[in-house]
Amino acid sequence: MLRELADLREDARGLAEGLALARYRRSAGLAPATTFAALLKAHRLAASADGVAQAREALGNAKAEDPRRPARVARLTALRDLLVRARALSLEPGAAQELFDSFSRPLVRPPGDAGLHGAMAPVAAFRELRFIRARDKRAEMDAAISAALQPFDGARSAVWEAAQSALAEAGLVPAEVYQAYTSYTSGLLDGTDALVQDLGGWLLERHTGVRGGAERHDVLHLLWSPRCASAFPRGELLRTVRRWAEMLRFDLGADGAIKLDEDDRPLKWPGARAEPIDPPWEVGLTFLPEEGPRALGRFLAAIGVAQLRAGPPGDAPPEDLWLGDPAVVHACAALLEGLLHEPEFLRRCAKAELSRDDERAIAIAGVFDARLAAARALASQQAHDLGLGARAAAAHRELHARATGADLPAGLALANLDPFGEPAFELAGRALAARLRLFLRDRYDEDWWRNPRTATSLNALWGRGGRPTAADLWAEMGSPAGIDALVDELIESCR
Repeated sequence: MLRELADLREDARGLAEGLALARYRRSAGLAPATTFAALLKAHRLAASADGVAQAREALGNAKAEDPRRPARVARLTALRDLLVRARALSLEPGAAQELFDSFSRPLVRPPGDAGLHGAMAPVAAFRELRFIRARDKRAEMDAAISAALQPFDGARSAVWEAAQSALAEAGLVPAEVYQAYTSYTSGLLDGTDALVQDLGGWLLERHTGVRGGAERHDVLHLLWSPRCASAFPRGELLRTVRRWAEMLRFDLGADGAIKLDEDDRPLKWPGARAEPIDPPWEVGLTFLPEEGPRALGRFLAAIGVAQLRAGPPGDAPPEDLWLGDPAVVHACAALLEGLLHEPEFLRRCAKAELSRDDERAIAIAGVFDARLAAARALASQQAHDLGLGARAAAAHRELHARATGADLPAGLALANLDPFGEPAFELAGRALAARLRLFLRDRYDEDWWRNPRTATSLNALWGRGGRPTAADLWAEMGSPAGIDALVDELIESCR
């Protein structure tokens, strides 16, 4: 087992708890409970080079065992990956804190504002941006957000270099984090290029009036406020999910473990996020009810993650409760988010009667999401080779234009790149979710999402928490890992 790492694992557990709480409070629009510096001081071992070295050695020994114990390897891999992130945080805590806090500070000068009086936090500006109907006003707000965040590129570069150093200490070649998913990114973009150029371009023109020369804010407006948005009133979203849970006969609150926060606050982030506060007994799910299908999709995605964190038994190893393969976490989110692409779910649960063009507008949002993840993954890989600077920014803007047909503001070109592979894991999770849906359809028919027997399979997945890897789940379904199921599903949903 992992007894030889008892002190390190306990310290890592405490750090994971503190980081999860920090993310939760920021998403909920609450004041921070602590700082990164205080967390690092309280968990020195988990954030040290020695901690990374211990985990690296233990993982190497586990991989050399004959026979190999897959569960041990999976847990040590998850532990090492957390410690690498902690080590990177310890190398640049000030820059990391600056970036983490930047979205909640009054930095954005809205159009027409002559000075700092009336400045908005980026998260508040983003909340407003998505629903502005006048295109010129949206463009002004998006430019203001870009201008507010671009000065943080220096902090981003410092955090990026710290991550590269931490990865090197763990014996990981940074670019290889992304190279493992090259077939996913290239396959997704190649397989859906025509779809975005034709249907995506037409829907953008229909929704925003722009013919060529679309910008990021146009895509955001289509995603968050499509013409059918009024069919999804904010007050009905929770009832929609409860109707579905009753059909499926599963416990939406995981026996009280999932704590739902639906209060609105000025700095609350849009959408929904789930974080393990004290798993499996307490998982925080913060949700901002808003009009439109995207808010419903984000809520469903967060429920998938919350169920994963609340599912394991209380005596499960800490890695199964707090950590795990990030692709599996993204898969649990995407699996339920995909219910938006089930017309019968929309009719029966959301009580929404939509035209086929409205259904396509919802479907194209899923295409954009997957393609944006692919674009960020490729741009992040290039940033490891080129450095997080002007060339990486240009590469990301070019990839964003390919992914959506819209321009990305220069000030945001480095904002969503990640040194640890998160965009690639998101895409891998979306691919796994598509294959899981095929598996569930084969076993429970087309209406798997309302068949009570499906809950048995879902609970079996969630009940293992972070234990299985994406490779384990692919193998259990008897399929080689790949992007084809996702590409086929996205194309079919848009027909």
